[in-house]
Amino acid sequence: MYSNHNICRNASLAIGRAIATILIVGFPVTVRAQQAVRLSWQEFAQDGKRVESFRKAVAMMKARNSADHGSAAYRKSWQYWANIHGYFGPQSRFGTVASARSRVPSMYRQYFNGLSDATPPDQLAKDVWANCQHGTRWFFAWHRLYLFYFEKQLQDAAGDPTLRLPYWDYTNPNHLTMPAEFTQPTYVHGNGVRQPNPLFEKRRAPGWDRGASLDSDSTNVDSALRDRNFPTYQSDIESNVHGYVHCTVSVDCPVVDMGSVPYSSNDPIFWIHHANIDRLWSCWSNASGHRNPSDNAFLDRSFSFVDISGQKVSKMVGDLFNGALIDYRYEKETNCSRSTLLALDSTSREEPLAATKIAEMTREKFNELLAEPKSLNVPTKPVSLKDPTTKVKVTLRDDNDMKTLNSLALQGSPAMPTKTRLILSGITFDAPPTTKFYVYLEDAANPQRREYAGTINFFAAEPHTSSHDHEAEAVVPQQGLTREFDVTEALRKLHNEKGALTDVTVAFVATSGRHNGDESAKINPKARLTVKSIDFQISATK
Repeated sequence: MYSNHNICRNASLAIGRAIATILIVGFPVTVRAQQAVRLSWQEFAQDGKRVESFRKAVAMMKARNSADHGSAAYRKSWQYWANIHGYFGPQSRFGTVASARSRVPSMYRQYFNGLSDATPPDQLAKDVWANCQHGTRWFFAWHRLYLFYFEKQLQDAAGDPTLRLPYWDYTNPNHLTMPAEFTQPTYVHGNGVRQPNPLFEKRRAPGWDRGASLDSDSTNVDSALRDRNFPTYQSDIESNVHGYVHCTVSVDCPVVDMGSVPYSSNDPIFWIHHANIDRLWSCWSNASGHRNPSDNAFLDRSFSFVDISGQKVSKMVGDLFNGALIDYRYEKETNCSRSTLLALDSTSREEPLAATKIAEMTREKFNELLAEPKSLNVPTKPVSLKDPTTKVKVTLRDDNDMKTLNSLALQGSPAMPTKTRLILSGITFDAPPTTKFYVYLEDAANPQRREYAGTINFFAAEPHTSSHDHEAEAVVPQQGLTREFDVTEALRKLHNEKGALTDVTVAFVATSGRHNGDESAKINPKARLTVKSIDFQISATK
């Protein structure tokens, strides 16, 4: 994971009003004529012609997989564009199919059957393949460029310049099931003939064709959207809802398709999943007071793809903001939270659940106490996650100024707003856990009282003992992973219901992440999964 603390905050840029202006990713962009709209799948599918155009494009790109690998036609193929994200092969930073297969439990190795290693056919492929950004400053930016140029390939393959990538809006609790158009191996074409469905992928977890659904809590991004800090927001989205969907569409991570970084983009659902992640960047950027990085190191980073003629094209991240490139907007990219009470354009970033009087505390004292984030609890010991449910009691400190800080965390103060994050650090494992964990906070004195904190997933993570040659972004560092969740409201709900809270139980519950599926969570017994420390950290809300 990359640091959330050493990235320059960008200055506010003046907004011109040339024809019309909107804020895209936090910068003013001139809108020329009417921008095309990327629709939610539910709206997109209302028009059968749009769905047929999308299917036609995917089928055509897949058909191009058989083109000569040195040709421009192959550079427009499904396989080539999947490989731009990542691929298996002896020259890939992700290693070979055999090495990936060997690392998962035997019950999941069947999903790798039929896969083969790829080799870049020329220098261009070497330049553009396996360039996905995970755990870096450019997660949002690289994937936005990737989707932008992929969309052009779709339009070309369909012969339809109006075709736009739809998005799977699973942040809406009414849309947690996978769109039906992706779940069946065949479909009836408009001409009445049943034929193979190019949107179907056989390597998904079982149950999606029978109504399996994502978890509503795990896809709720309301608290993340309220955070003004770009690195924190990007990390929250990437590590949490983004990785959760990847690992849940697949049987789990790092099993192909969606659970494996180098193979995930072979699944058509990848593209409408990432269109939603891209939309969430727009949602955050369009909120008042939110600013993206503006330093040259961020904006001048260049990434390369291929255009519809099969030629190399390179763009800097700054091109996303200058109005000359992005030619679309999303159907819903403002006020994107679930709750109507949390308007994103509000100048307030926190509405405490309970007012409180912090005894004789001055603003100066508040600033002094929270000049840096502080831990609210007594240090914890490492905990092993080997059982379906593991619970750890965490004692909140009440010494000296900590009693005041705990009051701020548990009750809140409109004059001195704070947020509290649950930080799970030093997460290490010897083999892929092949499960996820719901994390809950419980009143230690009454375990029946429970609040959801977050969901741990292991997308884009490799065991710390891994010996194959990967880039650091795809490997758990020796000190382990860190997972963070905003638990401001969860803690206050526990406190307000009881009136006092001294000990909090953190519960880890293994899960497949799917509802109405056919299987329960299966923890890999070889994982030796450990969380080194559990920390409730309070900070001032800026």
